[in-house]
Amino acid sequence: MNMQKRFKHKILKTLFLFFFLSSISSTYAGEVFELEGDPGENDTRLLSALNRLTYDRVLSNQNTKGFAFRYTSKWYSPLQLDVFVLGLAKREKMSLIRIESSKKGTERIFRNFLQEELTKKELTGGLTNYTDVSEDAKFEPYRKSYFWSESLAIVHPAASVFYNSYKSPVYGGSDRLKSMFGYIGLDLLLAGIGYYYATTTMEKNSALESYFLKPTASGNVMDSPGAPVFIGLLILPRLYRMIGGWQDTYTHNRIMEISVSKSF
Repeated sequence: MNMQKRFKHKILKTLFLFFFLSSISSTYAGEVFELEGDPGENDTRLLSALNRLTYDRVLSNQNTKGFAFRYTSKWYSPLQLDVFVLGLAKREKMSLIRIESSKKGTERIFRNFLQEELTKKELTGGLTNYTDVSEDAKFEPYRKSYFWSESLAIVHPAASVFYNSYKSPVYGGSDRLKSMFGYIGLDLLLAGIGYYYATTTMEKNSALESYFLKPTASGNVMDSPGAPVFIGLLILPRLYRMIGGWQDTYTHNRIMEISVSKSF
């Protein structure tokens, strides 16, 4: 019983840490810049710029969450972003644009792109604001491989995160560490739950059966009735990361295209 209690306690601690890291990520997300003109005037221009960025995969969302306008990427879009527009009450003809995405790196890149497109000012561009990216990577466009991203996701999700985050502006700040440790913790948690469940379904070998040399259960978790649950729980984070790896790879390659030519 004590062993079961310690196991449950470890599960609760891992869950708490996972959700705590997730909450920190969402709390401090978002990049903001000011744009001349009120929200109504900028509506068409902003939506047009977003659709040029995502190849017509952004639409106006009626659930504005208190903002004047909101634009979200379509569910099937590999570029995930959420853009809010708010008029500044104390400043006429001025809007506040807030960009939210799954990672700080993409938020900064999308902010720089939109700010340059909508103001026509020559900014530094998405890559040159990044200390995480090497000098060679800033000026030499390079592409990520879908094959390696998806293959590593099957081996271990954290390996796929490392590949996608290496010399990539998609990941900024602590995005890489939080993603990698999140997947490692989740993988260990699900593996532990699956293993515990599988062991509870195993047949118990009695001493009497062993004495009479009767066939007994092997004691291998993979031979237990709960083995499919154990395997299924291991597959879940890998499937989830395969989707995330596809999105990261697409986003990285799209950013490389933007860094080469900002004309559409």
